[in-house]
Amino acid sequence: MSSTVAFSQKTRIKEEPIIVYGASVYGELAYVALKQMGYKPDYYCDRSKYREEYLGINVIGPEVLKEMKKANVIIASADFFGEIKFSLEKMGCENLFDMTEMLKIELPKEQLSNRALEMYDNRQHYMDVVQSQADEKLVFNRIQYVVTEKCSLKCKDCSHLIQYYQHPQNIELSKYKSAFDHLLAIVDSIAELRILGGEPFLNADMGDVIEWYHDSDKIQSISVYTNGTIVPNDRIMKALQKSKVKVHISNYGINEKKIEKVTKVFDEYRIKYFVRKYDAWQDAGGVEFRGYSLEKKKAIFSECFERNGFTFLNGNLHRCPRAAHAINLKVMPDIKEDYVDLLHWSGTEKELEERLKKLRECSWLEACDYCGGPNNHMQNIPAGRQIAEPIAYEMKC
Repeated sequence: MSSTVAFSQKTRIKEEPIIVYGASVYGELAYVALKQMGYKPDYYCDRSKYREEYLGINVIGPEVLKEMKKANVIIASADFFGEIKFSLEKMGCENLFDMTEMLKIELPKEQLSNRALEMYDNRQHYMDVVQSQADEKLVFNRIQYVVTEKCSLKCKDCSHLIQYYQHPQNIELSKYKSAFDHLLAIVDSIAELRILGGEPFLNADMGDVIEWYHDSDKIQSISVYTNGTIVPNDRIMKALQKSKVKVHISNYGINEKKIEKVTKVFDEYRIKYFVRKYDAWQDAGGVEFRGYSLEKKKAIFSECFERNGFTFLNGNLHRCPRAAHAINLKVMPDIKEDYVDLLHWSGTEKELEERLKKLRECSWLEACDYCGGPNNHMQNIPAGRQIAEPIAYEMKC
């Protein structure tokens, strides 16, 4: 696979339009960076069928690029960088660019939304993804490391199905350390290791994961995702102070007072954190079996915002966090093709590498049959709606 070129005044193809592929947060960063360079996108490109304009610029569909093969196409996505690049190469697009040089520009932060500011502060993640694609190595943009089923909130629409746990437990982290060590020995790089739950600070041993993997040269950054309702213990606080670590705090409105308390403590400990306000989520529906056709499962997967949400849970690496928890809850069959069992792997390292590549390249999951399809381009339900008790469900196996 060929490499992209860093977009700059020297590398752009003159007289050809500038098209930013990705009408979202990185697209916003591209807009501001291009403005600093004296340019403006001619078009945005996005797969969304619901967006005709972004930042005042017309949005075209990917199919239009078949007629614009010499255009300057800037890939404005980290999670789907490789996927977009492959599809553009397949269409015959000749001039593919990344944002690595654009993100090195000092951008006026007052012109950025809160979400764009978060991405700009964490721009090394995008650069790591681009480099890994150029090296053609076994790289994961992110892996979500689940440390607990417990949560301090009861969100009705949690896409990770935490609302279905009747008797949630903390994960016995030491039990599965060897499984993640096995994964780490095989992969070339993990751009972002996300530690989450449930609410990760409810597991008093959560800091061990940071201590184990912070100094690995294969892990570029560590993010801890919390709802900001729990002040972590001293052991966790010490781990959070490490240089690669950043805490992502989700603000749903209902937890703002507790977030103020937590961030005050983080400031005292000089812990890096970012608060993101969530007003809306994507609706994934219930966990009932739907009986989709293969074409429907592929369509749902292709639009899913979690289709690259690789999740490590109880020694298994899943492609989808919802599927990981659905299997853990036994609300869907234990379909072994949907994940890699690292804890009980008995094959060779080469066979494991091939199995991981196969998981990374799949275009649908059987688990899609138990999902309403959380569309990547639509946020259509309020975030953080609370319920009094866990949702009852029927065990399928």
